[in-house]
Amino acid sequence: MDRLISTYILAQTDSQQQADAAIQDIVRDVGTNPAKLLMLVQGLGEYLTSDEAFVRSKATALLSTTLATLDQSKINASAVTVLVEFFCDRLTDQACVPELLKGLLALSTFDKFTGVDCVKAVKAILALVNVQTYQQTARHYVFLFFESAIKNYTQSLRSMSADFVFGFIQCLDGEKDPRNLMLAFTLIKHIIQEFDIAQHVEDLFEVTFCYFPITFRPPPDDPYGITSEHLKIGLRDCLSATPYFAKFALPLLLEKLSSSSGSAKKDSMETIAACAPVYGSSALTPYAEELWSGLQNEIFHATGDELEQVALNTLQVITTELSMGVSMGGTNDPVEKFLRPIITDCMTQLQKPELKLAKPSGKILKACAMASDPACTAITLATIPTLLSQYTTSEQSTRKKALLDVLLDFLEASRVLYGTAGQPTEHDSDFVTPLLTFKDRFFELFTNALLSSNEYNALRLAGVKGLHGMILLREFLSETEISYAVQYFVRIVLEDPDSELQETALESLASLALIMPGVVRSMALPAFFEMLPTTQNDMEVDTVVQRKSPEYILNAVTKIGMEPTLFADVVPQVLEKIDQVSADFNGSSTTYPIALLTTLLVLLRSKAERKHADLPQYLSNLVPQLIGKCIAPTLTQDDADHIMKNAEILEVVAGITRVVMVHVETAAQNEFVKSIFNIFVHGDLAIVPAYQANAGDVAFSPLSAIGRVSQQNTATLFSTVIDGCRQQTTLPVENLQQFTGSLVEVAIKTANVTQRTALSKAVATILNKYNKANVLESFIGQTLIPELHLIIRQEQASFEAREAALIMYTWITKALVLSTNSLGYDMTGELMNIFAVPRLGKIAADGFNLVIGEQRDVLTKETFAVLRLLYKQRFFNYCIPVLVKGFESSKDEVRHNFLIALSHVLRNIPKQVLLTELPPLLPMLVHSLSFPDPELKSSTIETFQIITKDAPGLMADHLSTLTPLLISLTSAQDPANTMKVRMAALKCLGAQPKSLPFTALRPYKSQVLKELEKSLDDRKRLVRREAVECRSQWFTLNGSIASA
Repeated sequence: MDRLISTYILAQTDSQQQADAAIQDIVRDVGTNPAKLLMLVQGLGEYLTSDEAFVRSKATALLSTTLATLDQSKINASAVTVLVEFFCDRLTDQACVPELLKGLLALSTFDKFTGVDCVKAVKAILALVNVQTYQQTARHYVFLFFESAIKNYTQSLRSMSADFVFGFIQCLDGEKDPRNLMLAFTLIKHIIQEFDIAQHVEDLFEVTFCYFPITFRPPPDDPYGITSEHLKIGLRDCLSATPYFAKFALPLLLEKLSSSSGSAKKDSMETIAACAPVYGSSALTPYAEELWSGLQNEIFHATGDELEQVALNTLQVITTELSMGVSMGGTNDPVEKFLRPIITDCMTQLQKPELKLAKPSGKILKACAMASDPACTAITLATIPTLLSQYTTSEQSTRKKALLDVLLDFLEASRVLYGTAGQPTEHDSDFVTPLLTFKDRFFELFTNALLSSNEYNALRLAGVKGLHGMILLREFLSETEISYAVQYFVRIVLEDPDSELQETALESLASLALIMPGVVRSMALPAFFEMLPTTQNDMEVDTVVQRKSPEYILNAVTKIGMEPTLFADVVPQVLEKIDQVSADFNGSSTTYPIALLTTLLVLLRSKAERKHADLPQYLSNLVPQLIGKCIAPTLTQDDADHIMKNAEILEVVAGITRVVMVHVETAAQNEFVKSIFNIFVHGDLAIVPAYQANAGDVAFSPLSAIGRVSQQNTATLFSTVIDGCRQQTTLPVENLQQFTGSLVEVAIKTANVTQRTALSKAVATILNKYNKANVLESFIGQTLIPELHLIIRQEQASFEAREAALIMYTWITKALVLSTNSLGYDMTGELMNIFAVPRLGKIAADGFNLVIGEQRDVLTKETFAVLRLLYKQRFFNYCIPVLVKGFESSKDEVRHNFLIALSHVLRNIPKQVLLTELPPLLPMLVHSLSFPDPELKSSTIETFQIITKDAPGLMADHLSTLTPLLISLTSAQDPANTMKVRMAALKCLGAQPKSLPFTALRPYKSQVLKELEKSLDDRKRLVRREAVECRSQWFTLNGSIASA
């Protein structure tokens, strides 16, 4: 022990590692044998009494550090008490005080530390330590010790009575460090709550309020994360902790409010708002007039929206608190006295409601009215009759609109205070808005405004908002009145030519759908669907121009039809419309039926986002019906044209199926998947909803390579069902390997691209989700991959078969890469070997976009695919070395494919990975710009744009090569420079002055500006717009940007 102590004490400042090792050994020794703690103290004796302050301090630090890191359960109560006395007795040694405080703090966390020990330590600190003479660390230890003492030994500290409060005040007086203040503010709040502060209220207030307003600004690289807002909230919590502070705080806060800067004004108002409920009505009443005077200035002459809102919030809080006051000595209620000048001042301004002070007056009345029932009643009765009279006698539309805006403020105040219709409330049924007295006049005014033929649409907008606001009020309008209002909204949506009015009315219906779905269901939905076409004749131009377009009406349905009861009505009506249009279909546009189905898809996605509980039920009714409608037309003998055969229709139905599938549990999925397999695999049409077999109907063979094209196309639906399966859902086949192999075989043999893509997705999904414990590993590695290899490499096979096999191969690669299966990387390597195969090489290179790119509709997290962590980074790390080597060793005609694959990989990996690994790839990327492939060019340019923004230093090294290349790519003379390429090049050039230093760009400025003149005359408007922006960036480039 003595050797370790000596090692620590004698260790120089630059030998901290040696000192730390000694401490660890000492802690280990004392931890295994508590008796050695006494040996430590004895061993430190000569150092603790040394004449050198540095040695005493270091010896004390050793003891304190040992206690702080020691397993305290090994130390008994008597040892703790002895150590407390030891540390307290030595607090007179100023050189050792910081380390002594650290030791006391460590001891305060010991289980054996008692209340008696706590009081002894607190008394010693208060008596012997002049806290503010020490550095921040020592002061912080004091506040930490007080925090521990108050938290664990409150009852013991109360025995010190006012001495502790006074001592704490002295310790805090003069503190400036934000870390200590954050802690001190918390302690002040606890002291107020737990101790009797009556004797020292003013002292405690002064030592607290002296920090108001907070002006602290953290340094740019502040490691502690303490902001000005943190300190403001902490101080505000202190000032609002006790009503005893009221008589001191309110005059000072009012003084700050009237004389301070914007930030201090905001802080003053927020503090008043926080303190008002605590200080109470009796404390606020004497200052009511001053409070209004100070706040009205911030509202009537607001310097910003934020300050105005804070002032209004403060006004509301004050009104609420004064409403709880009781009139004394026969005087008026405090709230009535407070409101009287407010009402007078506001009504004076509202005599000319079109002027600028009228709007803030309405906001003030609204803030006060929503504060309490007494306030709302007083303001309503004092103002509404006058406002209604003004409206009646006004002839100017602008004045009428301004008055309606004030009435809208009253409606909103009542809704906030008295509750919203259709929402639960804690209030009694007789707690209703005083606006009820004026309900009929309100309804009349807003209705007349809505129905007015005045060209001033703002007045009509106010009418819509007013009726909507009245409907939202709890127990306000009758069912009949609500019905009238909804009818008005529906009429505007369907008939009014003004788009803003339409949008506002539709938003009103959408909000009502959430709280009153029954009204919307009975009045809005039928009217909307009645306006939709039912026959082909209804779609003729002459008919459509007389009504809103189907797309417009269906968009309105998506806004109001999401709630369960409403959606349940939307579904059958949409299906009915589809049947009607299908029966009348003559081969013309499918836009309308696609819009009908898209309406269901949009609504289902909205319901999914909101986690509606009714979603799963549509797997048993809506989805089967839609699939049945897609299958039935493919069975007729003549295979006649039909809407439901359309490829876009099938995609939308697939989307609907997917959304519903992923929100259904495994058991329900199992049942549904079983029926789908019976239909698509076994051709059992008996379970297809509403299907009636007709003589001459053909068999249903969607998974056949030689079947009807219309039936093959429905494989999209089959694939979607498989993709939506959970990993626990069972696919009802006897042999999964054999079934998967059959899908691969059909996909290769079919001439139908839609069927091939669908079956490739299905196979990829099966291999990704159902290869648990590698049960399909041998099938993939020993059967699938060799067979596909053979077809791809078989030169005598048709190109179509080889291409189909390559597409299937790419999808399987993706499935395995997502799950980071090693076979996936082997297959990726084989894809790169195919780069050299004529005609197939480009397809294989583009396949990298499929392998690593995120698909919207298949193999996603939402559809329960197996996606391993960091799969993109792993793929990148595998691919890049092979791509670079292949590029360097390949012939020119093959290099192009390596560059295409590289561009796809770089486009799809996380940006942080891209920037880390880029330097060795830059020569390849620059080389990519010399190839004629437009997609390769635009993709590479996008990569350079990312580099320019996020790694400008890297970009600067290649400017001499890259800038001339980019300039050449802006030219429309080269056919390979498509519009997309030219725009990308201009964007990349335009990004350079924003990120790169002036000194690096200066040599190219004149050349770039000269060449950009050609782009300013480009035949494409979008290119010209990019050229203008790019030229602006280069034109303003000067030395001041050198630091960019």
